[in-house]
Amino acid sequence: MKQYMFLLLGLLVLTTVPLVAQDEEGPAGFEFIVGPRLGVSYVFTTPEDFTDRVTELFPGAEYFPLYTLFGVNIEQRILLGNTSSHFAFQEMVLVGGLEQSMALPIGALLIGYRDASGFEFGMGPLINFAGVGVVLAIGWTISIQGVYVPIDISITLPNRERPAGISLTTGFNFKVRRKMSDTF
Repeated sequence: MKQYMFLLLGLLVLTTVPLVAQDEEGPAGFEFIVGPRLGVSYVFTTPEDFTDRVTELFPGAEYFPLYTLFGVNIEQRILLGNTSSHFAFQEMVLVGGLEQSMALPIGALLIGYRDASGFEFGMGPLINFAGVGVVLAIGWTISIQGVYVPIDISITLPNRERPAGISLTTGFNFKVRRKMSDTF
C-alpha cells in the first residue's frame, strides 16, 4: 500500500509540472497558479487508533491525530468573462506530521469555484496514508498585488477505511509567467 501511495503522488507531480511550465500565451481566459501550502490537520479518532494506523508506516512511537502540513498547490483557472470570478482545478501534494518524525504523504485534486470577492469552495478525491476519500473545502483568497493568499478549511468525509478529518491551510500563490524569449 505504501509504495502505491508514493507512486501515485509521484505521478501526480510529474503530470502537473509540465502544465505550469507552459508559455504565458495560452487559451484566452486560462491561467496557471502555483504556490506553497502549510497548515494543520486533525483526524477525528483516538490517539491510540491513530497510532495503530500510523505505525504501519512508521513503527516504534506513539502519534497524535493533530499534525502539521507542508506542500505545494498547483492550480489552473478558467476565467469567467472580464471578471475575477473563475472555476479552478487544483492539485495539492502535502506531507503531514513532520513535527512527530513522520512523513505522511497526502494528495488531493479539487474542482471548485472562486468568486471575484475571494470566496471559494471545492471538492474532490483525496489519497493519504489512511486510504482514499473525498475532501470538501471552503475558504477565502485575499489578493495582494498579484499574490494570492488563501485561507481554507477542508473536511475529509469519513468512509469505511478512514475517519473524518478537518484541516486549516494557508500559503500564497502567484501566476506562472514564462515568455518564449526566456527559453533561448
